[in-house]
Amino acid sequence: MVAGFLCLFFYDALHYKTNIDDSFNDEYVSKLGVVESIKLFFSNINGRWFSHVITAPAFAVLKHNYTYYAIYVTGMMLLFVESISVLHKTYFKTFLKQDVKTQTSVVFAFVFTATLYFLLFVGRQEIWAWVSSANNHLLSVIICVFLFSLLLQENKSIFKTICVLFLAAAIGGLNEVNAACCILSVCGLFLLHKFYYPLFKLNKVNMLLAVLVILTSLSTNVFSGGYESRMNGLQNFTLPQSIKNTVHTFALPVMQYQLIILRLFALFTFLFFLDTDFSKIKFAKQAIRVAVGLLVIISASFFLHCYILSDIVPARGEIWGYTLVLFVVFAFVKEKNKV
Repeated sequence: MVAGFLCLFFYDALHYKTNIDDSFNDEYVSKLGVVESIKLFFSNINGRWFSHVITAPAFAVLKHNYTYYAIYVTGMMLLFVESISVLHKTYFKTFLKQDVKTQTSVVFAFVFTATLYFLLFVGRQEIWAWVSSANNHLLSVIICVFLFSLLLQENKSIFKTICVLFLAAAIGGLNEVNAACCILSVCGLFLLHKFYYPLFKLNKVNMLLAVLVILTSLSTNVFSGGYESRMNGLQNFTLPQSIKNTVHTFALPVMQYQLIILRLFALFTFLFFLDTDFSKIKFAKQAIRVAVGLLVIISASFFLHCYILSDIVPARGEIWGYTLVLFVVFAFVKEKNKV
């Protein structure tokens, strides 16, 4: 599965398909330069300030060279793998009190990424091979994963708190929906710690700071001229249609029947890789509560995209929710295997 993922990924990376956003960014950065482009994007296009801080310098270097594009998206993919690897290692150390080898965590991260790739196979190009999308949506997920890796660590330090502040600020300056759902997830982690894992010495202050900084950074987006401009360019929001589109998004994996076999293959490969003992899977009250909380967060992630876009969620908007689900499945299986 990993080999198939890498072959398809590099094929798409090396056969770049021109899209409007990349062409727009390329043209304006080449004309205005990095600083003026950041100002223009923030004030007139959208308010995702951190995305612009990354995108403008990126296109100043990439220019029209599609070979550079391939190298860039490869680097972004490897950064995603690294973030999952770090979270995997952190989870074992905190929750299972085990030190795992870096190689083991990297292997897990590649299997995890390959699973995600095939579950969202329809949108693979917009997620992994579209530079502007990667600089906003994929990068948002990557930074969220790194943030949670820090929040799950028990040891305290000023350096770690500073890192939490910077990561939280970056999250607020990227995809707004992911930022909002990251806040919900941090609140969920706080409740998990309080009611189910009180013996773990997680830093509640860092959790609070993360929420406050994300909110502050997000407000910079929402109250910008660029955000207002983007919202005015979209269709009128309707609550009933947004709910309908949210349900539609949840049903897409089944409705896209031609990909069901591929998705089931990826999911079961992931479960067997985790050494899942299906006979041990029993849903206690705690697991049910966590599952309900997870469903609420994922539903919010999908609904907010549907409400803002007045359409079903694009694949680049689903990656945050799918990443969260897959990692919770991993944590659930490891918890049961431990018993």
